[in-house]
Amino acid sequence: MPATSEQMKHLSTHILLLLLLFALPVCGQEAVSTPTDVVNDSTTLLSHSDSVPPVELVYPQILLDMPNVHVEQDSLVTLLMEEKIAGVERGEQERAGYRVQVYSSNNPSRGKSEALLIEQRVKQVVNVSVYVIYASPSWKVRLGDFLTEQQAAEFRNAFKNLCPDLADYTYIVRDQVKIR
Repeated sequence: MPATSEQMKHLSTHILLLLLLFALPVCGQEAVSTPTDVVNDSTTLLSHSDSVPPVELVYPQILLDMPNVHVEQDSLVTLLMEEKIAGVERGEQERAGYRVQVYSSNNPSRGKSEALLIEQRVKQVVNVSVYVIYASPSWKVRLGDFLTEQQAAEFRNAFKNLCPDLADYTYIVRDQVKIR
């Protein structure tokens, strides 16, 4: 009789826990008993009948001494997170509105660099917020925080005159905009 998906899930949990039990002491780390509440929860998972004795889980000290996690990420991600936090601290709110998109590319080798170059160029020409957005697999550059489509259209027409080489790639998009 084939096993049900619930039985397979239960079996895979048992196998994973057994692998952890036998693999961790082999790693050469000092084994430390877990707190009683963790052991009780784990024993419940491990013993599905009364015939299986409870198993005490042990963890290497290195796992127990890891209160901090270090995340390495692209500097652009850090910058965007800092800007978002700063905006929240200043009381900025977001709502549905419009932006003018002036660039979009899903080219993995050139998309990011072209978006950043266009961002720098546009910042020298206009006095509105410039957003470089990555939504896999596309890089986009969007301008402004317009509450109405009419405001966005007026800005788009003016921008097309300032940067005629980007005019064919410039259009209005719905987006969450910042209210300042």
